[in-house]
Amino acid sequence: MSAASGPRGLLVKPMREYLTYFATQMTNRQVFLLNFSSDFRVFETLLGDLRCTWSRLGSEGDLSGHSLAGLLPFANILVRHTLVGFQHITSYQSFLAWLTFRPGLEALLMIGKFVDDPANATVWKNRQGDRKAYRKTFDGNALESKSLPRSGDFRRVLSRLNDQFMHPNPDFAFRDATQTAEENAVLLEIQFFDTSPVHHEAHLLAYVNLIDRVVDASERLVSSLCGPSPLASGIRQAYSNQEGSRANRLAAQDASAKRVMLELGLWDA
Repeated sequence: MSAASGPRGLLVKPMREYLTYFATQMTNRQVFLLNFSSDFRVFETLLGDLRCTWSRLGSEGDLSGHSLAGLLPFANILVRHTLVGFQHITSYQSFLAWLTFRPGLEALLMIGKFVDDPANATVWKNRQGDRKAYRKTFDGNALESKSLPRSGDFRRVLSRLNDQFMHPNPDFAFRDATQTAEENAVLLEIQFFDTSPVHHEAHLLAYVNLIDRVVDASERLVSSLCGPSPLASGIRQAYSNQEGSRANRLAAQDASAKRVMLELGLWDA
């Protein structure tokens, strides 16, 4: 087991018991706040913006006066998995962050499909009885919508999450594995926490930047349905503009870190 042991540092310890694992989580969260307090504050603001944006559906109708409350369960899934996914980032468990966030991203894409055509909600409800219609409407490229900005980009991130974090393919199996020779034996272990500061920070930047893109797309979608938000300031600075030089530094250090930021975080090349 690896745990953070000071700003930008990591300490490796073997995992023996659940209490050790739990204690490492707690320690890592404290270290994260020392290392990345500014990113924590950015995420906290983004989460509030995301919740505020989708909460309009519970108190406002669309521009024709029709209720949009039927979209709220999916918006709540998005908000919940956004929050819990970030909790894993603060624990230095990036693999769990993406695994956790995946249902939220899919819920966002499904909202776009429902806005495109309300009849798609019936297809979703009847998915057990008519799998063919469900796959035709929601599988693969079909999950992209006209209503959700950057829908194609989000759908491609979803596919990457499926490939990289949902199934024990070779990349998944070997990514966090370690091998140690002990006399006449070989000890195989799998890490429970991020061991590379560069890779952890790349996942952090990818996650926060993706959420920033999600918030922007959500605001634009809800505004197209309900009109401009009376609370919108119109001056929110993109996370990628704030942290561009930092992302470039990480990308120059490590090609895999660059790939994480580009493919999962939707950073511009």
